[in-house]
Amino acid sequence: MNRLNRTIIAVLVGMVLCLNATRGFGQDAKLQLANLDKLSDKAARVTDVTLDGALLQFASDILQKADDGDEDVAQLKSIMKKLKGIYIKSFEFDEASQYTKADVESVRSQLTPPRWTKIVQSIDRRHNEHDEIYLLKSGNQVAGVVILVAEPKELTVVNIVGDVPIDKIAALEHHLAPDERKSDGRKQKKESSHVQD
Repeated sequence: MNRLNRTIIAVLVGMVLCLNATRGFGQDAKLQLANLDKLSDKAARVTDVTLDGALLQFASDILQKADDGDEDVAQLKSIMKKLKGIYIKSFEFDEASQYTKADVESVRSQLTPPRWTKIVQSIDRRHNEHDEIYLLKSGNQVAGVVILVAEPKELTVVNIVGDVPIDKIAALEHHLAPDERKSDGRKQKKESSHVQD
């Protein structure tokens, strides 16, 4: 009887430990992106951002001291308030096809349901562009966001970990890639002025 009780307790403890390990895994929104580092040698421009712990707190403190009248700053403050980490890997190439489908799949394979939900998918077959946004939900809260941009001359992964206000998610791309939007604007301007000539 004693041995039976000990066995039952051992099994129950094992189940609880497994359950806790699974729960921890489910809440972990940080992706493994180190395998993309090999693309740095081929890229003309590399952006590698790791903001977590003290560095994230430092960035948040700087924002708190920023001008309160600025709407963008106010929005960023509300986004960063409960974040645990921001991780960005971005590679821009001079020529197309410098990364493989396997490189993209190494990211996507970590974004599987039911943990992750794809909320945005934008495919432009003319220009071979594929953009996606994924959410990791914990109850009614968003515990993580991933933005994946796969274009002929660019591969970008933005991984945001923490309690992200769901109403601010649409603004993330604007805040995290402002240079790209500006350059697109200049590009469109050039193209339209070229057409008029």
